Amino acid sequence: RQGVVLSAMVSVVTMKTATAEDEGLPIVFLDIDDVLCLNNPYGGFDALEAVKGRHADPDTVLREIFAAEPKRVLESVHKELGGQLRYVISSSWRQVFSREQIERVFRTADVGFVAVGLHEKWETPSRLRKTDRIEEIESWLHDHHQGEPFVVLDDDYSGTSLTGIGEDLKHPLAARVVLCPVGVGLTVEHLPIILDALRRPLAENSDARNHLPES
Repeated sequence: RQGVVLSAMVSVVTMKTATAEDEGLPIVFLDIDDVLCLNNPYGGFDALEAVKGRHADPDTVLREIFAAEPKRVLESVHKELGGQLRYVISSSWRQVFSREQIERVFRTADVGFVAVGLHEKWETPSRLRKTDRIEEIESWLHDHHQGEPFVVLDDDYSGTSLTGIGEDLKHPLAARVVLCPVGVGLTVEHLPIILDALRRPLAENSDARNHLPES
């Protein structure tokens, strides 16, 4: 009981200080399936069973849940930016994992820097009706964005609504979207556009704020 109360107190303190820490830091909108998790041998269902204590070997599942190269690429991005990043989970995993559970996944999978760097508003919104990934991200930006540079890491399947954005240079997401091939995930070839987006002021997307829809 005391441990639960202490944990709650720590969470409150973390929430109170996160806003100030978040200000101005570049943001990574992070999908998980086919970006980090290639469902080989384990996928989201296995991870959920593991964090809920229903898997026979939860630590092995969580250690191996993400593929090696995507993890290295994400770590390279984090190091290149001096660890000064905030992460927002855009994956459907956000709908079934609590913040504490998703943090455990990242820590055990040896990408604990994502858990440490989760934004106070750590997830894109979930609606009762079905929404597209672009709508969810634009809604988050409309409600919480303070002008920070950002990048969207997604995949060809769940991120279909994000395709073709690069053709509209005035769109706030132009040159800020990386769509990973299904079954492949993040690769070193993605590094240049990711780093460019995270270092490039949003002002270079003309009238970016004006293009965000009302939520």
